[in-house]
Parts: sequence; C-alpha cells; structure tokens
Amino acid sequence: MAVALFVLLGVLLALLVPNAVRVFHHICQVAHIMRVTKDIPGPKCWPVIGCLTDFLAAIRDMHGTINDIVRNYGTTVRMQVLDRVVVMVMDPDDVQVVCTHPALANKASHYDQLYLHLGMGLITMNGPAYKRHRKAISPSLHLDILQDFVPTFAKNAEALVERLQQHADRGTALDMSPEFGMLANMTIMETVLSMRRDGASDKEYASMVDVLSETSEIIMWRAMRPWWGSDALFRWLSSRYETYKQTAACMNAMVTDILRFKQDEVARGVPPPPRRRMAFLDHVLRSAESANMSTEEMRDELKTFLFAGSTTSMDFLAMVALMFSMYPDVQSKVQQELDDIFGPLDTQRTVTAEDLGHMQYTERVLRETMRYAPPVPMVFREATEDVKLPTGVTIPRGCMVALVPAGTHRLEKHFPDPQRFDPDRFLPENTRGRHPFAYIPFSAGTRNCIGQRYALMMAKTAVATLLRRYSFARAPGGPKGFHEVNVDMGITIAVRGGAVVRVQRRTAPAAAK
Repeated sequence: MAVALFVLLGVLLALLVPNAVRVFHHICQVAHIMRVTKDIPGPKCWPVIGCLTDFLAAIRDMHGTINDIVRNYGTTVRMQVLDRVVVMVMDPDDVQVVCTHPALANKASHYDQLYLHLGMGLITMNGPAYKRHRKAISPSLHLDILQDFVPTFAKNAEALVERLQQHADRGTALDMSPEFGMLANMTIMETVLSMRRDGASDKEYASMVDVLSETSEIIMWRAMRPWWGSDALFRWLSSRYETYKQTAACMNAMVTDILRFKQDEVARGVPPPPRRRMAFLDHVLRSAESANMSTEEMRDELKTFLFAGSTTSMDFLAMVALMFSMYPDVQSKVQQELDDIFGPLDTQRTVTAEDLGHMQYTERVLRETMRYAPPVPMVFREATEDVKLPTGVTIPRGCMVALVPAGTHRLEKHFPDPQRFDPDRFLPENTRGRHPFAYIPFSAGTRNCIGQRYALMMAKTAVATLLRRYSFARAPGGPKGFHEVNVDMGITIAVRGGAVVRVQRRTAPAAAK
C-alpha cells in the first residue's frame, strides 16, 4: 500500500512540477512584458480582463473602433486582453520594422489554433521550415503561369455571368458572397490544384464553399474570444467544440481526397496540363526541388491554399460588387474603360492576359477597395528578442505585435481625406513619394502574401467579365457608402449580412450612350 501511494505521489509530482514551472515562467514573462510596455498609450485596462470590452467592441464595429483608437491614442497602441499584451502598430515606419526585422518574423503563438484545420502551412509555420516551403512553392506562382491561368479565370467568370441571368431578369436582390465563393473555389481547384473532375456539379463546389466559410467563421469566433484559448477548456466547456472538430475533419477529408486523386494521376503517368510552368500541386508532386516535402506537408499546404485563397477572394470580390452598387460613377468609369479595351458592343470576347495590363483604372478601383477593406484585418507577430521601433516603443521578447492594415490605410498624412473613396489615390503621380509601407493590403516584407498577384489578376478578370454584361445597383435599404457598411472580422474582412445587391443588364454600353 505504501509503495502504491509513493508511486502515485511520484506520478502527481511528475505531472504537476513541469506545469508549475511552465506557469511560473509564463507569469514572469507576462510581468516583464507588462512592465516594459506600461507607458504605451492605450485603452484603460481593468484587473484580470484588461481591455476586453474594447476588444469586443472591435468585433462589433471594427472600423469605428480603429478610428477611435487612432484618434484617442495614436498609431502605436497597447491593448491587454486577459494575460495577453498586444501592441498594435500602424505607423508606416514601425510597420516596416515589424515586416522586415528577423526577430519579428514569427507568427504569434495563438496561430496554433489554426493547426487543427490547416496543419503546418505557410500561414502557421515559422523559421527554416517556412523558408523551405516558400522557396518550393514560389515557382508555381510565377507570372508566366499566372498568365496561363487567365483563360480559366475568364471561363469561370463567364459561368457566373450565366448564373446571374435569372437575377438580372427578375430584378431581385441577392447576396453575391456565395456566388463569388463558388467562382473562387472552382478557380483555385482548376488552377492552383490543377483539377476539375469530370461530372463535378456546381452543387458539389457550393458545398466546398460552405465548408470553407463555416471553417473561417468558427476559427475566428474562437480566436476573437481569448477565454477559449486553452484547448482543454475549449474542448470541455464550449458548446461549439463539436462544430470546430467537424469542420476540421471536413477540411482534412476534402484535401486528402484531392491529394490522393492527383497522386494517382502521377502514378499512372498522366501529364500535367500544358503550361509554360507547372501549377502548385503539379509542381510539388513532380519537381525535384519539392521532393523533400512529405505527404503530410503537401496536405497542409493544400489546406492553406484552398482555405486562404477561396475565403479571401470570395470576401474581397463581394466587397467589390457592393462598392460598385454604392458608387455608380466609379462603376461607369470602369465600364467605359472596358468598352475602350473590348469595343462598346463586344460583350462576348473572352478576357486575355494582355487585356489585364490595359485595365489601369480598374486596378486603381480594386486597390482603393483594398485600402478600405484589406483582405486580412490583422496580422500578428511575436518578438523573439527585444526590438525598438522607430517611434521609440520597445517590443519586449515574447510580446505580440499586431499589424492593422485598415488603421494604416486611414492615416491622413498618407491618404488625405481617408474616408473618401478615391481610386485616383493610386495614380502614379499620387503614389510617388508615399511611404512604401503605408499601403499593406497583403502584408509586406518577407512574409507578404504569396498569392497577391494571383488574387489581383483573378479579380480584374472577374470584373471585366461581369461589368461588360451587367451593372450592380443598391438593394433596397442597402448602404450608400463605405461609411455605412458593417463588416465582420473573420480570417478576412467580410460584409456583415452578406453583400446584397441588385444585378441589372446593361441596356447600352457606356460609349454607345
């Protein structure tokens, strides 16, 4: 009996002592971070909960909260939520250091919450593994292959034109978010993943969009509630844990099925599509430089590409459609540019890669939309050593830093009258001299978004295809300007309640009126 008690005591000590040491080290680190950052301006912190009320306000009204924070505290702001201290950085000089300093290259530890759904991909990994994966993947997103993708972008945009006909005929309002979700999902499947299975229906692709949308929602729901940061507490106490687990299982099953299908093609000697360069999955499965990626690593990168690419493109294109409905003068100018490129009566010619280079006003419109609603609302890093920022603030080791593109994009110094929607901000004469880190819709530096050119080319192709046939108009009761648009902070910025617009046939091309 005594021996059994002694053994039990030993087991308890073995379990408790390491945890006690870990908790002690964590408390010491948090105390150090709080001491070093205590003089940084920010909302009042209450005992235990910190600035939780301000944090929750940002969920309800992201843009209003950011505007208030900048007005009240400046561009470098300290927030504490429970035991986490976050320094929000918006000044371009500080942003540049955060994006380029080696000690601020690591994603913050709370990205661990993405592992169940995305595994270890470019979004979640750090250090040498990140550099190895990025080097292996970059050739598959070279400009040559992106230009080869344009016919696929156009084909799927034309399929969307067909789906919208019934809405244009009836004049009813619809939420464009799921439609753009299907467009983005089908396009990524055919381009980045090099597959479109014979017989796959729109309903099947729509179900993938549903999985991706639900995954994004549940991930951000948990991330924006710090009290669910503990895996154990979330598993035992949250009513949404089962949904969290089910969406992760669906993501894994979907991607495993895709990878197995493509690996079988390679085993049977099926050649990749005829392109100047191989797309991502063909490149990873066939190239020597990517041969050191394991099946698990490939599966995780597939999850990352499918999730990040589909979700960001869906929400951004939906925001663009809503923007056109609110600013008809901007829409008319885009249509005029398209008529000049394609001819005022030609609504049928397929968009080519060469056409995209002529869409200069259209690109400025897209860039101005991303100034208001950058695809990713916040990017979190974690300091591996003390770093002093140009504005004088020191980021202590272990402290989280948040890049806030929507805040940076509203600084009067770099964007005069920032609440006004003005695509001409991006004319060459207006961008000359602007701080290179004042506009960061895809982050910047060594960890910028690897798919940003892909996203912009697909968006230009979709806009050119849609606006030659249709115009977007405000739905009854819809917002009249961006100042009236409510957004949800997910992995991306999405229109709350959906991007509801009316689709109308163009009665006459702009140049023919």
